[in-house]
Parts: sequence; structure tokens; C-alpha cells
Amino acid sequence: MRILFIYPNLYTQMGFNHGLATLSAVLKRAGHETALVNLNENLPPVPSPGDVLERIASWKPGLIAFSCLTQQYRAACELVKWMRESAAREGVELPPIVVGGIHPTMVPGEVMADGLWDHVGVGECENSLLELATRIERGERPDDVRNFLSWKGGVRPAAADVAPVDALHWVHNPVGEFPDLRTLPMPDYELFDTQRITDQKHGWFGLLSSRGCPYRCTYCLNHKIVDRYRDELGRSTNQIGFFRFRPPHKLIEEIQWVLAHYKNIGTFIFDDDLFTQNVEHAIATCNAYEAAGIKTPFVVNSHVKQLDPRVAEALARAGCRILKLGIESGSPRVRKEVLQRFMSNSDVFNTIEAAEMYGLHTSGFLMVGLPYESHEERWETVDLLAKSGIGRFRTSLFFPFPGTESYALALKGGYIDPSKEVKLTDFTESSCMDFGADENLFIDKLATCMPWFVNSRLDRYREAPASERYRPIAERVLAMPLGEWELFKPTVRKLDAELSAAAVAAGELHYAIKYNAFMGVRSDYYLAEEAGIEWHTAAARPVPERLAELALAAAASEMC
Repeated sequence: MRILFIYPNLYTQMGFNHGLATLSAVLKRAGHETALVNLNENLPPVPSPGDVLERIASWKPGLIAFSCLTQQYRAACELVKWMRESAAREGVELPPIVVGGIHPTMVPGEVMADGLWDHVGVGECENSLLELATRIERGERPDDVRNFLSWKGGVRPAAADVAPVDALHWVHNPVGEFPDLRTLPMPDYELFDTQRITDQKHGWFGLLSSRGCPYRCTYCLNHKIVDRYRDELGRSTNQIGFFRFRPPHKLIEEIQWVLAHYKNIGTFIFDDDLFTQNVEHAIATCNAYEAAGIKTPFVVNSHVKQLDPRVAEALARAGCRILKLGIESGSPRVRKEVLQRFMSNSDVFNTIEAAEMYGLHTSGFLMVGLPYESHEERWETVDLLAKSGIGRFRTSLFFPFPGTESYALALKGGYIDPSKEVKLTDFTESSCMDFGADENLFIDKLATCMPWFVNSRLDRYREAPASERYRPIAERVLAMPLGEWELFKPTVRKLDAELSAAAVAAGELHYAIKYNAFMGVRSDYYLAEEAGIEWHTAAARPVPERLAELALAAAASEMC
């Protein structure tokens, strides 16, 4: 049977969807055919709804499968509604339509009540989607497949055209076992336009060596999935096998295949929630990477309290370039009471220091606009970054995903603006949170100009001439009323480049907006990169005293 995947990822970060790639690989291994309609503005031409319907009519899939984040779900609904209405007018017979991904997993009942879908997938569906496709192909009743909400009898009723639909019309099947990563096939990279995506992402290429996370952060879906599997399988958390790992040798085989089939790969990104959590797996993977002679540097996610020195050494030896850390807020109270992240500021400082001892560049993830966070606590995030000396930081606006505890907290506190919530497509440039006009404006300024604010406060913690350069512009931004800010905001990137160039010329260590609009990068790192000096070896680690030398080297490199 043919299965057509549709991935509506417009106006979000473009990347490779590991879930779809693995689903496709499992289906192909069983003899099915797969194809993908990837809706992303960075991969033009973007197929129109008419193009999608024409593809369905010509290719004649037996099943259509959507994958959706919360930000993408409304667009998916609009497309499916249009497809059903147009197909009815034009006499095109649509096959069953299934939706899965994060949003359906978190609020499956709400998604089913929309009445648009024939089946709604919950959790990890590699095994269950294969069973569903097989049932449909054989003409068998498909309404009791694990991991799916399905219409009773497998037939979408007429009542579904008038949403919301009462839950009496569908069956909520329990989840099945988590897929065994040791037996899953290599992801189907050919499902995507992988070379084009790699080129668009400037050589950054995503990999996955594990699934799962043992923590229970309120803004994350992982522990909600754990709770669902625990309850529906009737086992303890330790017995359901949520935190799983791929054998290092299979991962190395995949990497070697990828390097043989795609060009211009500059950096691998391990998209594992926590690559460093399991010491044995992390070290074994690094050892296998090094032994295979893979020279492509890589990036991993870590936890502030889980960087074993043995893992740090193995990462540096294997060629790890960046260690990413979820910090989220500079306020210990907010981290503990709102986010359920139990770590101290000292933990943050110590981990950054330890990582850089091994030549690992550090990258922190921060959220601004958190519920129950005071104005003063938002400044604590700025100060933590200024004091830490972290290599880079990435700022995003808090996005409360439906079904998470943080969503419930934000809703209870009256912080969510429903009119904004339905329009959101990303969490870097917009927010559905409402803290009042003045605080909303302040949060927008933080999200846009975080490096400037950090630079302006560096001299609170160390000698930092750059602070005198950035303090006037930071104060000017803070004083701007809404109208002036809206006119000024589009000029931030250009002005940052000018400020940074002047700081570089003066030999001042600072953070500049680099690579994208929400990333602040320490100047010694990007100057080293521009000069062709590898950061991920301790011997080549630049130091602030070498800024002038690095600037000259970078300039020479540009002239060559």
C-alpha cells in the first residue's frame, strides 16, 4: 500500500523529522511505499492545497498521515477541511486520514473531537501505524489498533462533519509497547529532500541515538507520555522502558551511510533529549565515533547536573563542538516552582566551567515571558548569562503547549491570550502570553536584544570594557515606548553588527547576534570559527587575551 505523509511545518525552524523518517523506514521494510509532502517556505515551491489534492488523486495512496506540532495543527486542520470539501465537489475519493505527533499525543480527545481525522495517533507509532496500514490494506476492521483513537467500526460518521463530536462515537485504544530502538531500521532519509535541507541548514545534520528523558519539567511532554504508557500498560515507570538507546555500532553504520550519500555535512547534531545522561552509552558512542575515524564535529544536549568528567573527556576526544544546556531561567525560584527544574545557579556556573576545561563550547537555552515570573526575576536571567561566561545562548519566548503542566499553570494564572494562541506559528517571534502592555513590551525587548542587555552587565562580574559600549544602547531600548520600539526593532541586526565590529576592533570580549535573530554568541568563539581555528580541541581553545589576534586572523581568512 502507498502511504502519503504530509508535514505542515511552515514558518518554523526547518529540519529533519526523525519520527516521520523512522515511520517510513518501518513501513518500507514491510513492503509498503511512502512519499512526503513537506510544506516549508524554505523549500520552495511550497505545494498549494490544490497541489496536495492533485498529488493524492494521481498517486492514489491508501492512507494519508499528518505529523503536527501545536503551532502547526490549525494549518493542518484547514488543509484537511479544504481537502474533504474539494474532494467531495470534484468526486475525488480520499483514503483514511491519520494525524500524529506532539499535539495529538498531548490532547488526543480534543483532536478527535474536531471531526476531521479518521484516526488520531498517540505516542510512538512505528509498530501501530504499520498495523493500521496493514489492516486497511486487507480491508480488516481498523478501530482497535493500539496507540490510536478511531471511529467505532473504523468508519468516520456523518456527525463528524459537525464538530465537536461526542466521544461516544470513537474508541480510545490503549498504547502498545515502546518501539525497541535496537530493532528499528535506519531512518528513511530519502523520504525528505535531505541534501537540500542540509544545504539550507548550512551543513548541520540531525541524528538520534536515544529516546526519552527521566525528568519532569512542566513545559515538556516527555513525562506526560511516560504517565500515559505507565497507566495504560499497567506497569511502573521503571518497567515501561521509556529511556532507550541505539547500539553504537548501528549508529556509526548510519553515520557512515549518511556521509557517503550526502555532501557538505559540516556538523552533526545529536537531537537526543539528553545525550550525556547515561554515562556508559555516551562514552561508548563517543568511543565508537572516534574509532570509526569520523572527523565531522558534533553537538549534543546535556543537563546542567549531568556532565560526568569521563563523558566530557570522551566528547572532547571524539570531536564534540558544542554542549547544549537547558537553563530556561536565571531565577532559582522560577526554575523550581514554575518549571520543576531542580538546579542551582552554582550548578550552571560549575558545568560551564567544567565543559570549557575540556574545550567544549557551551550553549544555553533560555525562555523569556514565563508565567509567575516577576519583572526583577526576568533580570536575573540576564545577570546569570552575564556572570556565567557561557559560550552562547538562545532565547525563545515561552510557549505553553496544551496538555503540559505549564499550560495549566499559565491558564490558571490568566496569562494566556486565546486570540493570540490560535494564531501562533512559532515561539521565537511571538507569544500567546499576556502580562499587560508594559511587561509585554519589556519581554519583547529582552527576546530581541538579549545580547545587548547581557553585554551591558558584564562588568558587574569581571573586567569588561564592552559594557560601556553597550550600556547606552540598552538603556535607550528600555526607554522606548511601543511605537518607537516597533520602528526600531527591524534595525537591531544591522546595528548589532556595527556595535560588534567596533567591539572586535577594540579587542573587547562581548556577545553578538550571530547565525539567527535569537542567538547570542561570544566573540572569541565566532572569531575563532571565522579564522578556521577549531574550538572543540582543548589545545586550540581561544582565550579573551587573544581577541586582537583572532580578529586579524578572521579578517585575513575573509580576504583569502
